[in-house]
Amino acid sequence: MKAFHDPDEFPFSMALEAACEAIRAEVLSLSPDDFVDWPEALTTARDGYDESGWRFFGLFSSHDQDVHELYDLDANRRRCPETVRACAAIPGMTDAGFSAFLPGTHLWPHRGELAGLLRCHLPLVVAPTGQGLKVGGETRAWQQGRCLVFDDRVQHEAWNHASTTRIVLIVTFRWPQTSV
Repeated sequence: MKAFHDPDEFPFSMALEAACEAIRAEVLSLSPDDFVDWPEALTTARDGYDESGWRFFGLFSSHDQDVHELYDLDANRRRCPETVRACAAIPGMTDAGFSAFLPGTHLWPHRGELAGLLRCHLPLVVAPTGQGLKVGGETRAWQQGRCLVFDDRVQHEAWNHASTTRIVLIVTFRWPQTSV
């Protein structure tokens, strides 16, 4: 399995990057209270990993019934029309939303279970150092406005050791070439 994919393989990544400033303006208009705990995050600190600072503002979910108790997707979409427009144009998009890592958050190494999906991160608010994503054996830093695409079935972890909150737009999309 390939860990990271070249974002240029996906024409939508250029459109997302072109819309970055409009998307960033929308996420910055939100209050920290608009974000909820990431649904699958563990809320205990173990061995220096603290996942309790992983917050999320959902826009699209293939699990709508499961997340309606957490947030109102329709209301969220009305607040972020440019982001919704950009995400809706992505072929095979299944899930999307803003992921925020508060300072000190470290997501344990984990892997997704579903074949045929890739995940794209569009970094919107990032620090110059102290934040990163490791997929397989490869570590990358987020660069504001530059997409990262990876197969989340490959073990991955993420962290924010900076003093500021990291925010990325996460988009999950179908990609048949990863179905094996």
